[in-house]
Amino acid sequence: MVKKIKANFRQVGEIIALVIVVLGVYILDIFSLFKNYLMEYELKPELGNIILYYLLNIGNIGLSIVLFWRLLKFFRKINKEFIMNNSNVYHDYPFFWYWFCARILGIKKCNLILVPIYMQFKLVIEDIFDEYPLDEDDFPVIKDEADSDVKEINMDMDMELSEINLILEDTYVIESRQIPFSKKDLPTIKISRNINNNHTRHFSPKFIQKISEEIRKLPQINRINIYATTNPMNTLRIIRTTFKMADRGNIDHIFVYQQENKGIRVFCEKGYKIY
Repeated sequence: MVKKIKANFRQVGEIIALVIVVLGVYILDIFSLFKNYLMEYELKPELGNIILYYLLNIGNIGLSIVLFWRLLKFFRKINKEFIMNNSNVYHDYPFFWYWFCARILGIKKCNLILVPIYMQFKLVIEDIFDEYPLDEDDFPVIKDEADSDVKEINMDMDMELSEINLILEDTYVIESRQIPFSKKDLPTIKISRNINNNHTRHFSPKFIQKISEEIRKLPQINRINIYATTNPMNTLRIIRTTFKMADRGNIDHIFVYQQENKGIRVFCEKGYKIY
């Protein structure tokens, strides 16, 4: 918890500053400092003093609102170039925290490294941040990359497909025993980036293209369950090219399942609904 607070020191500090501004006006009773001035001078709502006129007549409430807004505008201005999630910490924060940092504090950029895959899906599809900067040197493109391998399990295109599993095997192998027991028998498409098990962190255009092709071939699906070990660069491109289709896609609902961080790293029984 302490590490996560330190990783969000800037945002937490700004929130504290905003709270202090509001409470400080009441604790110090700043408005009382203007009482003598109001008794000696009768302000009228003219162009030159209209803000001061209304501010002083509203009292501490008006003063706190104005100071809060001015400070928030300052924070939003300096936060435009700030990149969230730059610390070496697992950033498994609630969706509301990301929304608050983006929509209220005005942070425009977010690093997706060490962010849970389901949250990467949610952030990108919901357009929470303007940019998700990633260093391409950390995810080099594979030269002479082999085609991705596709396996279909229990798939019958002639039958009505209302719910299917999509396994995306990228940086780590995904075994059958890792899939939730309640979902094992569902129609499943497994796409593997490398058939030679060379699961390193690379940007893979062929892998992304293959996923898009396989999803486009499907009929209208009510629900798709995603189990992925994709790196952030591939995840970002997969979301944008395959699943971020507004009302034009053939998938009604997406659920992303998160792996546990211990043992054989099974995927949790309950998935996170993206939309």
